[in-house]
Amino acid sequence: MSGKLKTFLKRLFSTIISLAVVAAALVGTYYFENTWCCASLICLLCNLAAVEWFLMLREKKAECNRWLILIGGLVYPWIAALVYTQTHAAVLGLPVEIACLILLILTAAICELFRMDYGRQSAEAALRSVGTTVFAFVYPGWFLALALNYMDPHYGLPILLTVVGITKLSDIWAYLCGVLVGRRFISRPFSPAVSPKKSWEGFIGSFILTTLCGAFLIRFIEPVCPMWFAIISAVVFYFISVAGDLAGSLVKRGIGVKDSSHLLPGIGGIIDLIDSPAFTIAFVAALSMF
Repeated sequence: MSGKLKTFLKRLFSTIISLAVVAAALVGTYYFENTWCCASLICLLCNLAAVEWFLMLREKKAECNRWLILIGGLVYPWIAALVYTQTHAAVLGLPVEIACLILLILTAAICELFRMDYGRQSAEAALRSVGTTVFAFVYPGWFLALALNYMDPHYGLPILLTVVGITKLSDIWAYLCGVLVGRRFISRPFSPAVSPKKSWEGFIGSFILTTLCGAFLIRFIEPVCPMWFAIISAVVFYFISVAGDLAGSLVKRGIGVKDSSHLLPGIGGIIDLIDSPAFTIAFVAALSMF
């Protein structure tokens, strides 16, 4: 069995397990009309991402407040979920989420000020620590937790599933096109510095197929949506998902690891799984503010 086939089978196995877990959460939300089913899944994903960040940063001894990242990533999603599930008002969720982010930034800055005064830490190291701490909290955990504002079974969840579906389609098509025809026509990698394994053939093939599938998926969820708007939306989501995927690769390359963990065979860790959806969900949440 070739290496590519082994990797494909591992990814397929992890994908099936992931889809089964998501399906169970959706059935619980729709059948029992209990938003905690999907909310708990999102919170657990955010928690696992925080643990992976903590372990990666501890292994590389990076300058940051690892414990603040871990505690914030474990506690914050459940606070946001509690606010939404108790009030059932997404309009209240976003202010709480922004307040938690501001609180973490202030805490990270205050901790580094004390370390400068009493631990003889340089200003440059303190600045790097604050930046890394805030970034590790925001991406992908804080971004993904914005999905908690879309737990309504009749309105929010269809939007969330459409966005995540288009995002994951871009990953799937990019992988398949890259494996089948990658580097056969264009030898230069798509992103030689950040992700040298990605090919232009994978990018172009995924762009075409994701746009087509995404447009029809949007029309299926919202039949009155004009086709031109569905196509433009699918294109926008595609490029944002690519940016999210590259951001995940940038994180791993900056830290010096191949995968965020080995939890999902063939895929890597939770951060590897949710890096792209975190970007697209955050984008939709930002649009909903206007």
